[in-house]
Amino acid sequence: MKLGKQFTAFGAVAAAALLAAALTTATATAGPTSDVVSGPAGLSADVAATLHGSGADAHEQALAAYWTPERMKSARPESEIPALKNSTGSTSAAQSVPAGPAGSVSAAAPKAEPKASATGGSSEVAPAAYLPGYPVGHPVARTSGKVFFTSFGLNYVCSATVVNSEGKSEVWTAGHCVSDGGAWNTNWTFVPNYASGYAPYGYWYAYQLWTTTAWFNNNSDFANDVGSAVIYRNNGWRITDYLGGQGIAWNYPIGQYVYAFGYPQASPFNGCCLYAENGYTYNGGGGTIFMVNYMTGGSSGGAWLMAFDGNWGYINGHNDFKYTSLPQYMYSPYYGNQVLSLYNTVRYIST
Repeated sequence: MKLGKQFTAFGAVAAAALLAAALTTATATAGPTSDVVSGPAGLSADVAATLHGSGADAHEQALAAYWTPERMKSARPESEIPALKNSTGSTSAAQSVPAGPAGSVSAAAPKAEPKASATGGSSEVAPAAYLPGYPVGHPVARTSGKVFFTSFGLNYVCSATVVNSEGKSEVWTAGHCVSDGGAWNTNWTFVPNYASGYAPYGYWYAYQLWTTTAWFNNNSDFANDVGSAVIYRNNGWRITDYLGGQGIAWNYPIGQYVYAFGYPQASPFNGCCLYAENGYTYNGGGGTIFMVNYMTGGSSGGAWLMAFDGNWGYINGHNDFKYTSLPQYMYSPYYGNQVLSLYNTVRYIST
């Protein structure tokens, strides 16, 4: 089953210092490729009907009116999307070992320390509801967020992470959180540092959605189930400039110690808050990796950070799917050349 198939992770430090040093020396050089595809972050027909005027402001106002606290609370974990139900595993023969030089882009701190709002949504949840160690304003908490979108006429949730890029406008997630069934999800909204309606850094709306061509054309190809969204500015700020962005890495050996973050919503969780696990990654076959991770639907797209120093790390996997018979394991695409292609294509886009 998806969280995409069903999913979730956290620890080692000795090797992390050496790995972090290596990560900072490698950068991406390849240009855009035809391996990725994009679409507009459109509105569902009912939301489009409420538009007053045109342009980004009208788009954002329509979404702000649509995503009421009640709709957000009732949105379903993405594992319930019809096209994702009863998934049984990756059908891809994609790479699960490095197929090129290891590369990375380092994390970036915000231009100035962002100020959390005390009125950013429902007042029913206090910042203390967050996982201990990751309160409001912590770099992991504010670069992690909950995603709300519409697919097949129903509202769903995923998770995503702000990633550093030249365009400073990108969040990283699972492919099925941006596209399913050869169509683009709509009404796409990112809420960093979310907790049960509390939105201390506001609501950020997508301008473009991106995924691999392989995923867009075949929603069983979980080795290529990676996605990205380019985000509109909020009060003049690009999202990475305002909140900071995690790094990203590809073509590293399996067996990294990673910290996984996300917003699991399917039972026994309720989607209220950021959740985390940690552990080593293992070869899952078919271009995938896995870790011990009990998160559930809704956590899809949440980052697995390697070389994590307690604040910043490198996205090197994400909550993506589970086999229903193995609920203790969460799977991710292996981060190889497909991640390099997608990231390099989107990294220079700015809003």
